[in-house]
Amino acid sequence: MEGEGTKIPCRLAAFDLDGTLLNSEHTLPSTNRDALRALAANDILVVLVSGRMHRSMQPISDEIGLENPIISYNGGMVQHPITREVYHHTPVPADYAMAVVDVCTQRKLHLNFCLNDELYVAERNAWSDLYEERTGVPATAVGNLRELAGETPTKMLVIHTPEELPSLLSDFQTDYTGKLYVTQTQAEYIEFMNPEVTKGRALSALAKNFDIPMDTVVAFGDSYNDESLLRTAGFGIAMANGVPPIHACADYITGTNDESGVAKAIWELIL
Repeated sequence: MEGEGTKIPCRLAAFDLDGTLLNSEHTLPSTNRDALRALAANDILVVLVSGRMHRSMQPISDEIGLENPIISYNGGMVQHPITREVYHHTPVPADYAMAVVDVCTQRKLHLNFCLNDELYVAERNAWSDLYEERTGVPATAVGNLRELAGETPTKMLVIHTPEELPSLLSDFQTDYTGKLYVTQTQAEYIEFMNPEVTKGRALSALAKNFDIPMDTVVAFGDSYNDESLLRTAGFGIAMANGVPPIHACADYITGTNDESGVAKAIWELIL
């Protein structure tokens, strides 16, 4: 698409992180960073949207130089990176949280318990090390996650082998239908949130807060939890490395996250 007449009207641009804005090393390419800075310089609201904890998104926001609210925890929290104002927080009910803890304990599954933007696990292991390597967030071992009974985590996260994840995902989605939002976010991750939580809902609420029409919102994503994001936005852009459902709901497919597909689409379609 070339020429000013073909550009997408955009007042807000929303970006998933892992698999989208970040490369396979989970770092931010300078080409993507510069493209997002160019959007901001053109008075476009740039918003990071991820399943990650807020604290692991903050350094990326700072690196780009953003001062806009961050949508974290798949939409479970919306918080300003500078003022720390929380616009929105929808945690997992305490009884369902402990039900997931009990199942994971019985099945010997590693579970991340995200509470007050801190990460708790029963014990540190290779899975908690993997998560820390990817996100920079260290885990605090509590011995037994039942020690946190009565608490309402923003989300929980099972980390397991990619080969067994589809079967686990199917079991959890069946068991918690109507009770929790259960989705796969990476090859090893199954995440559990309040059923009212999606990236799309958080994006819609934030756009409304800034009086931005949804038909001027552009969103980028690659994984299953990005489907609501792309469907809610006026224009959805999927990464070439994205899963089939994301390709199916996208208005445009750009290059891979290792090819700086985000920057490519920004310069071709928006700026």
